Amino acid sequence: MKLYRAVIRPVSSFSSALQSDTFFGAFCWSYRYCFGEDALEALLEEMKQNKPEIIFSNAFPHDTLPLPLGIRDTAVDYRAMEKKEERRNAYQNRKKLKAARFVERKWFEKIIRGEFNGFTAGLTDDGIREQTVIHNMVSRKAGTVTRTENSGNLYTEDEAFAEAGQTYDLYILSSLEFPVLEEVLKIMCMLGIGKNKSTGKGAFTLVSLDEDELNTYGENANAYLALSNFVPAAEDPTEGWYKTFVKYGKLDREYADTEIPFKKPVLFVQAGALFKGRDIRPYYGRCVANISARDGVVTNGYTIAVPMHV
Repeated sequence: MKLYRAVIRPVSSFSSALQSDTFFGAFCWSYRYCFGEDALEALLEEMKQNKPEIIFSNAFPHDTLPLPLGIRDTAVDYRAMEKKEERRNAYQNRKKLKAARFVERKWFEKIIRGEFNGFTAGLTDDGIREQTVIHNMVSRKAGTVTRTENSGNLYTEDEAFAEAGQTYDLYILSSLEFPVLEEVLKIMCMLGIGKNKSTGKGAFTLVSLDEDELNTYGENANAYLALSNFVPAAEDPTEGWYKTFVKYGKLDREYADTEIPFKKPVLFVQAGALFKGRDIRPYYGRCVANISARDGVVTNGYTIAVPMHV
């Protein structure tokens, strides 16, 4: 399997977080449109056999990566400082570290080699601002806005807007041929990613797609960093630093036209998790089946693993 870095640019606001399983779902629909349902079934069957042909990371602001959980900048150890001003600055940097989610790639490459000195200088945000948008309720029967008794006709929804010119890096571990991968990614970005695609949300353009060597930088690796939200397999390492969250997914496109369009809740480990281990593999996690009342629906619970020295 080869590691690629895709650079994508939003051309609209988006209503779903840019997470690995969301990208995988959008990819599967586009792959089906390109090569047919049998080809998609074959791809999913390989994934069920722990031989995934494609794994997505979360999307990160261009030239940044997730800040590994559990690490500490050795340059901000204020207890070893004598001057009051130095201790104050170090304390402020430590507060900044608690809320940080991303770090510039040049610092990330040092971190995975075990160099933790001064990386707080490279902390950054996601370049996204959220805005609450008010919508009208549309009757499923009439297809128009109708006034109903004892209920309002308006509801609110949060949308994310990227800063002007902002692009995102999406890492992809895949055994698919490059032309196939590129073609499907272009269609996926055009059709939209996440919810509210039918109203123009979640549209992106593929700026570039190139091979990447990020997963070869970790020297003397004794741990791995997760680039994706994932569901650990029974045999995966358990000692590490991580956060979890529950995701309440929903079926997409024509699959959503059913009485029960919702998936069962799934507990994910958040991207940026750090687990100790030896002989680091390219990926961890598993395929999660039986998550919907509809047969055959699965979630890609795999993560791209970056070798790291702790």
